[in-house]
Amino acid sequence: MVRRSALILVAACLPAFADFSYQETSKITGGMMAGMMKFAGAFSKQAREPIVSTVAVQGNRMLHASQHHASIIDLDKETITDINFDKKQYSVMTFAQMKQMLEQMSQSMKSSPEAQKADVQFKVSAKDTGEKKTILGFDTHEMILTIEMEGTDQQTGNKGGMVTSSDMWIAPKVAGYNEIADFHKRMAQKLDWTPGSMGMMGSRPDMQKGMAELAKESSKLNGMPVFQTVKMGFHAEGQQQGGQPAAQQQQQQDQQAEKPSLGGLLGGKLGGFGRKKKSQDDSASDSGTQPQNSGDASASLMEMTTEMSGFSSAAFDGSKFEIPAGFRQVDPEAAQHRRR
Repeated sequence: MVRRSALILVAACLPAFADFSYQETSKITGGMMAGMMKFAGAFSKQAREPIVSTVAVQGNRMLHASQHHASIIDLDKETITDINFDKKQYSVMTFAQMKQMLEQMSQSMKSSPEAQKADVQFKVSAKDTGEKKTILGFDTHEMILTIEMEGTDQQTGNKGGMVTSSDMWIAPKVAGYNEIADFHKRMAQKLDWTPGSMGMMGSRPDMQKGMAELAKESSKLNGMPVFQTVKMGFHAEGQQQGGQPAAQQQQQQDQQAEKPSLGGLLGGKLGGFGRKKKSQDDSASDSGTQPQNSGDASASLMEMTTEMSGFSSAAFDGSKFEIPAGFRQVDPEAAQHRRR
């Protein structure tokens, strides 16, 4: 009797996790990435189609599954399993391996010349626009979360940065939706990382400050974003070098173009980020006329929409968390290269 009572007491103390799942439909709708996919034509037809995924939580396991790929996070086994349905392959990475990989990438970033000479600043804001709309039967209100990451090259004075804007239509949480956030909290305790976090960049003091500010602003988003439009862009401001001969200006610009500057740190290889954009004024400079602007440049990298639907607290098919029979295991690193 005493033993039975003890077992009941232990069971009562264990956390009770409920199943929860929903559908997520994402599509790239604009920006440089959309343009590149259109240029690729038939080769990118799959990439240009909406991606429909199932997100599910069952106990200490989370699933993200689409037609071609699936990712399974298992907190009990401390593993992240990546499945490629097309190639009938899968890879398994342990939390320990993930931590080691993130640490190596972090150390590499800290020691890079770009990271040491760039002063990075964060600006994060969450704004309720007051707009309301009915989406998928939900009464929603509009919130815009903006993340600006700007850096100044301490050697050249050039500035560059990336801006991510999330235009979200927030609905009241449905029953069971908290299972998603609770899973991420448990994962963060074990791995010190969650999907969508800064990963390798999170160990930098400036990045940590930015993430803390992001967490503060994100707390204002009390609900679930049933529809959102995410826009990512970058901008660069070339430093004006007034009072110098045109030949010297051109020589310095050429030298800066050859050196990885702030753009190398913030992903600036796209579109010559962190360098001076070729414009009509630059053409005038080639003909001997002094340019009148500062060489500012900006571009849209990506625009993507995401819609959430099909929320359910019903029991989820546990077999979806298993590796299909006959699939061959491959090395995690090889799987990452294949996905790129």
